[in-house]
Parts: sequence; C-alpha cells; structure tokens
Amino acid sequence: MKNRFFIFVLLLSAIFLVTSCGNETPNTATSNDGVTIAFSSNGKGKPAIIFVHGWTNPRSIWDDQMEQFSAKYQAVAIDLAGSGESGNNRSEWTMNAFSNDVIAVIDKLKLDEVVLVGFSMGAAVVVETANQIPTKVKGVVIVDNMQNPESKLPPQMIPVVDSMMMDLLNNMSNEKLVAMGFYKTNQEANFERVLRLYPENTSQIGWRESLHGNIKWMNENCIESLEQLQVPLHAINSDMEPTEVEIFKKYVPKFKAKIIPGVGHLVFWEKPAEFQQLLEESIQEFMKPE
Repeated sequence: MKNRFFIFVLLLSAIFLVTSCGNETPNTATSNDGVTIAFSSNGKGKPAIIFVHGWTNPRSIWDDQMEQFSAKYQAVAIDLAGSGESGNNRSEWTMNAFSNDVIAVIDKLKLDEVVLVGFSMGAAVVVETANQIPTKVKGVVIVDNMQNPESKLPPQMIPVVDSMMMDLLNNMSNEKLVAMGFYKTNQEANFERVLRLYPENTSQIGWRESLHGNIKWMNENCIESLEQLQVPLHAINSDMEPTEVEIFKKYVPKFKAKIIPGVGHLVFWEKPAEFQQLLEESIQEFMKPE
C-alpha cells in the first residue's frame, strides 16, 4: 500500500510539473510586454508563412489560407494582442508593439525563414516586424492596405473615422459593410461570416487605441519604415482604389503590386483561389536566389 501511495504521489507531482511549467502552452507565446499571444501552426516546410489579421479581427479570418498553404508550408496565423484568444493587458497599442507579438511567435516556433502576410492594419505590423528581424524574413506581402504611402489622414478626420469604425463594430449590418467596401459579392454569406468573427460579449479592450495607433503609424511612420525595409515587398490589393506603384517605388524600388478586380477589402474571402495563386507566386519570387 505504501509503495502504491508513493507512486500515486509521484504521478501527481509529474502531472503538476507538466501543467504548471511556465505560463505558455504549445499554442501561445509571450510578447515582450507580457501579453499572451495565441496562434495556430499547421503543416511543415520552408519558408513558414505568417498570416497577420487586420484591425480587431481574430486569426480565423485566415482559415481558408491556413488550409491551403499548410499543405506545402508551415502556415501560422496569429491573434494580435486584444484580438481573438490573445490577452489584452497592454498599455501601448502601437504597430511596433504588435510587431513584437509576431516576433514572439516566430521565436517560440524557432523559425528562421518566414514570409510575412499582413491584411489591412496587419500591413503596418508586418512591415515593422520585417524591420526588426530582417535576417529571418524572406519577403513581405501587404494585403489591401497602404495603396498610397504618402496619403495622410487630416487631424480633423480622425474623430470621424473613430466614430464610424466603432459604430460599425457595435451596430454591424450588411449594408454598412457593403457601403464601406468590405465585400462586393456573396453578401449574405460574407455578412454571416463577419458576424462569426465577433462572438457576443467579445472584449473591445485596446480596439480604439489600436485604431489610433494605426492612423498614427500611417501619418507619421509609414514612409520611414518603408525606406528601412531590407526585404522584398509585394502588395495584393483590390481595385477599389488605385495602388500608387510609382510612389511606392520611391521608397521601395523593387515593390510589386498584384491587383484582384471586382472585389472589396476582403480580397482573400471573395476570390480565395486567385489570392492564393498570387501569394504563391510572391513566395516563389522571394525564394529565388538573388
């Protein structure tokens, strides 16, 4: 009986050690300010493709792409702080802080070759990430954002954008999403899909602050950050507004733009096959020896 009791205690101790060893699980990393960052990682193969969502989205926005690219590569989708399953105990909601979330996951997975894909606000995040870890990044793909890097939002318009975007989140409708250009096709299905991104009682801590952080980056840091890039930069954009390729090339000489016509902001939802083909082309271009 004593031996059985001793073995039982040892087993309990082992279980306790396994479950309490650190604050991280295989699907979380810790950003440099202590925020827990959730992520999904599927598949194997280099380079790893890191998918970064837009403002307030969870990582599930990339589910189609995760399934497609994990067949050939290691595909990783991240919940930035304040979104999805990640923590929101952050005081500075800047693009640089979000880039540290991405780096925490890259470090956790011990990745040494990555392609960064950033949608909407995530475009600023992946540019900042690439500038912090250029030796690990093979290329950056920004998705439907930053069509004109010289464009600035006037100070008097910032409260208007704030009010409009927060109203969209709190009083969401298909009509608003269509009017604001989020999608053009399959409207009912896409509206239901958007609603699933935001379960009832989802915390909004950090959302307004990160909106302002993104505006501040676009107004004050965008051009300098683009000039600092040491890796290739491609864009996959809708045709809702022109992508100013020549303006981009002033700051990133080898910049390339790939345009998907007839879609809204959510280009990878409306034409996933075309988006994935263009992204695969960019990955192959990034991996070619110079």
